[in-house]
Amino acid sequence: MTLTTHLTTVMNDIEEFANESIPVTYCLDDAMSCPEYRDAMPIERLLSLYYFKQGNVRLGDLVSEVLRRHFTPPERFQRAILSDEQAKEILTALIKEGTIANSFHFVAVYRIFTDFCNFPKEITSFSHRIIELNLKLNGKLLEYSSLYQSIQKSINSHPVLPMSYKKWTEYKPEANERYNTFKRQKAVADALIKILRDRKILLLE
Repeated sequence: MTLTTHLTTVMNDIEEFANESIPVTYCLDDAMSCPEYRDAMPIERLLSLYYFKQGNVRLGDLVSEVLRRHFTPPERFQRAILSDEQAKEILTALIKEGTIANSFHFVAVYRIFTDFCNFPKEITSFSHRIIELNLKLNGKLLEYSSLYQSIQKSINSHPVLPMSYKKWTEYKPEANERYNTFKRQKAVADALIKILRDRKILLLE
């Protein structure tokens, strides 16, 4: 996310919550001209300190909270080596508990396993690799044609799903947007991330 996008979102949020129009770009430029602030502090502290220095504690608190809410950076992970045995154990557990309830939810599996693990990004190859795990879904052995078609169809059901997991974590739904499709896939992806982290398969950079 670019600095311009940061500032635009901040300005919109400040106008919404404080009912004021604030020259955020000017404030940032002024704060960044102070090396001791620029070198030591992230954007949210620079902006909040600017307002505090102007004696406006309310806006200082507001800017700090707005930026913290929007721009806490997502965690960055090292790529992991996931064995077929580990993948099968993890996916079987998620199927059993109902987190993965149908073949469409393998879009989330595709996203995490290809972004962070040693699974192929080409959907055909990914589907073959999953089928080799001999997973059962709703009591039936998962079949290649069903899995492949489900991933192909579902990944295009929402504009963010073809993007990286990092983009998933940054995504903010628009007003009145159909959100359930993405939200369900994100829940499966988050569950996978948690398991991979808990088992120390996926490590922070």
